[in-house]
Amino acid sequence: MKKLKLVMFLTFLSAFFLNAADIKVYFCPSHRIDRVIIEKIKQAKKTVYVASYTFNWPQGMETLDKIAEHGIHVKILLQFPPSQIPKNSKTSVQIWNNRSQVLHAKFIVIDEKYVFVGSANFTESSLAWDSNNMLFIDDEEIGKFFSENFLYLWSHLSFFNQKHLKKDTLEVYFSPVSDCLSIINNNIRKAKQTVRFAMFCFTLDEIGEEIFRAGMKGIRIYGLFESSQNPISNEYYFLKNFPFIKIKKDCFVENIHDKFLIIDENIVLTGSFNYTQSARKNVETLIVIRDTRIATEYVKRWKRLWLWY
Repeated sequence: MKKLKLVMFLTFLSAFFLNAADIKVYFCPSHRIDRVIIEKIKQAKKTVYVASYTFNWPQGMETLDKIAEHGIHVKILLQFPPSQIPKNSKTSVQIWNNRSQVLHAKFIVIDEKYVFVGSANFTESSLAWDSNNMLFIDDEEIGKFFSENFLYLWSHLSFFNQKHLKKDTLEVYFSPVSDCLSIINNNIRKAKQTVRFAMFCFTLDEIGEEIFRAGMKGIRIYGLFESSQNPISNEYYFLKNFPFIKIKKDCFVENIHDKFLIIDENIVLTGSFNYTQSARKNVETLIVIRDTRIATEYVKRWKRLWLWY
């Protein structure tokens, strides 16, 4: 009987790990994420889909064009035209032309299984100079979810019917079909010890007020702001008035282009979603990770940014 229970437990454990998404996190400019992405693109067997606000990455474009010449279906959907496209390119490039919303999501899907998603645009400056974070996810269900949403956006059909995906310790949301503001605030309300964030643009009063209320309850608040952003509407000037909230502006990198928040050192919210009113109507990603291992990596990164202020 004990042996049977052990076999059943090991079978369950094996199935869990086989089905669980494999997630890695990379930080720019510390990790050479551009090289990581290029090496993975070279291994593509069928498809590569790219969605980005901008694309100014000659080496990336050259790599995509080469695999397209060998029969890989490559599609790039952008808010703005790329800096250059090779002559006679077989890569399909399309410009997002929905005037009511901006394409601000940044992700790459390879073979409907491998996903790069985060805060970095696919440009040389964003990948090599700015502070950004990028997740690499190896999972067929999540890869299919991103692929189907990409193809719906590519066809101007809005979003796939499955508006969000929850699997294991990972939750994936797309704005505007998901209410990312409520998701962010609901997670902040659950904080018991600390809230840390690094944000490129933070002008959304509703989130600033939720962070203030968390601080009033005794939650320790620490935040990093990008100094180049609008000083008038920035939440920095609201939150800095309270001694129980510790915030700073800028650090050693070119720009703090991150959009991540860490709760109690075990939950991470990241993606392309800046804490702004415009992000609520734009095409954005919001990723929630409930994994202490991944959260620890974000805490280490956040502390490095904080100490290098």
